[in-house]
Amino acid sequence: MSRQEQHDVLDFPGADTLIAAGAVPEPDPAVLVAAHAALRTASSAVTVRPHRRRGFLAAAVAVAAATAAGVVVPVVDTGGGGPSAEVAAAAFFDTVADRAQRAPDDGPYWKITERESLFGGAPMTHTTYLAPDRMLGGDGTEWKPVGVGPGGQRKQLFAGPNWLVGDELVGWDEVRDLPADPAALRRRLSEGAAGGEANAQVVRQAGELLSRSPARADVRAALYRVMARTPGAEVRPGARDTEGRRGTEVSWTYDQPDEQGITANPHWIVDPSTGAMLEQYGTAAAAYDGRGCEPSEGVDGECPLPLAAGDPVARTTYLFNGPVASLP
Repeated sequence: MSRQEQHDVLDFPGADTLIAAGAVPEPDPAVLVAAHAALRTASSAVTVRPHRRRGFLAAAVAVAAATAAGVVVPVVDTGGGGPSAEVAAAAFFDTVADRAQRAPDDGPYWKITERESLFGGAPMTHTTYLAPDRMLGGDGTEWKPVGVGPGGQRKQLFAGPNWLVGDELVGWDEVRDLPADPAALRRRLSEGAAGGEANAQVVRQAGELLSRSPARADVRAALYRVMARTPGAEVRPGARDTEGRRGTEVSWTYDQPDEQGITANPHWIVDPSTGAMLEQYGTAAAAYDGRGCEPSEGVDGECPLPLAAGDPVARTTYLFNGPVASLP
């Protein structure tokens, strides 16, 4: 049928409404990524034996149906080595890395506006400006170190622009000079740790660099590529942060407690179209009775209440995170 014939057939009152009713909205990029990964992995398991073809077709149809519905189940087992959660996560991170590489990163200063809540408490919103040699509050007040308590506790949370990379505390210039090669960057982030502890350290430090640092765009892309090669991630498309923004949630399960004795599982919500970190939050991996906390006069003024497994530990929503041309 020619285009003119198609036009003639559909030339009646209400045709536009009928055409619109059959339109399918563009799916979440993360859904496509996971679906394509599933199809690639499933197709690699196909052999010339006739009875295997039915299993492959079932997997392909299942993935296609999930894509159309906007939902992807990352673990699919058709009896022949189906796609795993790690395959879907790696494909997602590699795609997001390409998007993150195009983000702006050339401002002389960096601005971060975030809303934070601890242990399910009331959220607080604040803005931080980063400069190569100092940090400023949203009102332009300069943050300076004010001393250290007798037990070594910090009396001011923000003592200067620095980040933990591996087992080394680095400043603005060192962050800007981090390698964009994923293998070299992974080595830097994992220094001082090994095995599962190294993986947890890499995820934790990558999250900080993606959400609270002036890292170059190619380094941000490399951080996501490091994540693609770090095991343990699970991806859930179609998530929303507390602002209602749509993103893809990535989570890990850990068994290493922090300084307070809390074992928390990290969750990221990432914008798959830009690579921007929208939100990070943690949930208690196990019950916590508070015995590992030691209050101080500084940052840890009080200990959290006992936690049950799954309770919120901390949540940070990033309302702005990027370069700016001037300071307040």
